[in-house]
Amino acid sequence: MYGNHFDKQTQRERTCSLVHGTWRCVGAKIACAGACALMVGQLLLPSVALATECDDSVAAMGEVAAAPVTPTVAEDTAATTAPAASTAPATDAAPAAQATAEPQQTAPTGATDESNDAAPAEQNTPSDNAATPANDAIMPCGVTDVVGGSDVRVNTTVVPHYTDCALPSNVTLEKGQSYTYGFPDVEGGMPDEPLCELVETKYYRADAASGTLAEVQDASMSDVTAHFEPVGDHMRLTLTFTGGAAGGSYRLTRNEALYIGAALEYTGTDYEGSSTILNETRYDYYLRYVINSEITLVASENEALHNLDVNDVKTDYAPGEAPRATATIPAADADKYEIAYECWEEMELNMESGESVPVAFWYSDPTEYKPGMKKIDHFEEGKFYMYSVELRLKGDNTVAGDCMMYVNGHWAHHIKTVNGVFAPNADNMLCEQPIDEWRAIDVIEINGATTTFKAGDKPVFTANVPTGSNSLPQCEFWTGSDGSEVNSQKFWDQNITNHIDVFKPGVTYRYGIYLKSARGFYFTPDTKLVINGQERGYQVADSVSDEDSGWIYTLWLNTDLTFTPEATPTPDLQPTPDPNPTPQPGVKPAAKPEVKPAAKPATTTATIKTVEKTTQAKKGDAVLATTGDTTAMTVAALGIAGATVAAAGLAATKRRKH
Repeated sequence: MYGNHFDKQTQRERTCSLVHGTWRCVGAKIACAGACALMVGQLLLPSVALATECDDSVAAMGEVAAAPVTPTVAEDTAATTAPAASTAPATDAAPAAQATAEPQQTAPTGATDESNDAAPAEQNTPSDNAATPANDAIMPCGVTDVVGGSDVRVNTTVVPHYTDCALPSNVTLEKGQSYTYGFPDVEGGMPDEPLCELVETKYYRADAASGTLAEVQDASMSDVTAHFEPVGDHMRLTLTFTGGAAGGSYRLTRNEALYIGAALEYTGTDYEGSSTILNETRYDYYLRYVINSEITLVASENEALHNLDVNDVKTDYAPGEAPRATATIPAADADKYEIAYECWEEMELNMESGESVPVAFWYSDPTEYKPGMKKIDHFEEGKFYMYSVELRLKGDNTVAGDCMMYVNGHWAHHIKTVNGVFAPNADNMLCEQPIDEWRAIDVIEINGATTTFKAGDKPVFTANVPTGSNSLPQCEFWTGSDGSEVNSQKFWDQNITNHIDVFKPGVTYRYGIYLKSARGFYFTPDTKLVINGQERGYQVADSVSDEDSGWIYTLWLNTDLTFTPEATPTPDLQPTPDPNPTPQPGVKPAAKPEVKPAAKPATTTATIKTVEKTTQAKKGDAVLATTGDTTAMTVAALGIAGATVAAAGLAATKRRKH
């Protein structure tokens, strides 16, 4: 079955090589050596024609001569063809010589290009019965291929490589499930672009008479599907039990080789007399399936359920009505599960825990009541009720791990029980009088909202609605252009990661509000929004509406009301003279003259301690002139504060002289 496949691969074998999973071209190397040999032959032996190949009897046996052509044959050939060589190009003899080339010799494409279009016959095409020789058996082919216009030959040694793909001796398959097995890495690697023959899907039918899985061509008649495909450097087999066969064990066998491709390796050049011999090794790669496994099929008449549906639950009881069992299941699932019981619970808020707890019950199955339970005889206006339902499985049906449950078309959380599933809080109801007429809300009026802040301010929420408004605010929120958020309700605010703790300068903040309509009222796409007496535009971020009527019951609105806090102005840092300067180190302020009583006049003295500088003043520095006192200071050394003190000292001295 693979003979045709080998023919298709001949051209690929001539030009490409598979080494460590990567195809590489090797024909160029061999062509280079062939060209060199051609030049030598034309220069040194212009009168020598091409040597003859092995005789036809050897070629017919599918074997290749192990030794090069003898010199005697070459001389005879040269003597015969010498006159022709003097009048015609030497390459004219190439087709005749190549006509005897044996099938297992492959000439590289590059070498044939150098021989003036002298193409060899189709070669290297293994027969079907040669697909599975001993592992890695070396097959020498000898010196037979003539590839150029001179005596250039190719010596090819074929080395096959087989990778055995085998399943474990025992495999168990459950109906509807798959078994995947990865075969060992393919020796030498897989091609970058796997041949299409490497991907296979086979179908098998469980044959009870023979106890085997017999291959069939029609997928609808199969019980087991086997899919073979290359994945990276290995093969993957997936077995799937898809049919309706009864359980049992069946033998699966497969013993055949699948050809991958070949790799050529140039190993050197030899010279014998007038002959140039190019040596190469060709590696042929095969996948060999040696499957002989016992496949145990586990059949089941029942199945794991992936969907559960409960319909027709009444959830719009009026005050005074008594609860009743109304739930149904689809007719198609009647043999799989049934309603075990329905339950209504009257819920009441516990002020200590802040949670709603059941205080009264109603069950469609009276056996579910527990001693001491308060029963619900009728629904009361203004009270809140919660609905639950339990399903009971029939036969040996089970619930799948990913099973989904729906009540009145809405997803419901459920818990597995011993005999089925239980859906707590599958629905709920606030008992109220029926609404005779629903009315649209034309305007949403929001008052008292704080909508501007300064940089550094914390968010505050102050919005309210007029008394009797049919628009009921649920929360206010701000969103920043930097992705930050803040919400007035802790329920939503506590889950915000990029939280607005204070408003930042340069960030634009947008105001939003979430509203519900009062009972009997609804919003429309034309409803207007007025905030603090001014109509504002908005976008609907989310909503809950009735699909049939289009009435909207809740609105999450992003308004066009925005603000951007400005940065706080930077104060002027220009220095201001200190009215009480701090004295410089080593300089004491001038002492104020002590005032004596007039009756006892006396001369007052003020002493200023002089600090001597060891460094001479720079040229141009201002020098404070002496006034007959021993004080002499420079303005540059004292600084602003020292100069002020010095001036005060000098003034005191002058006053003392006057």
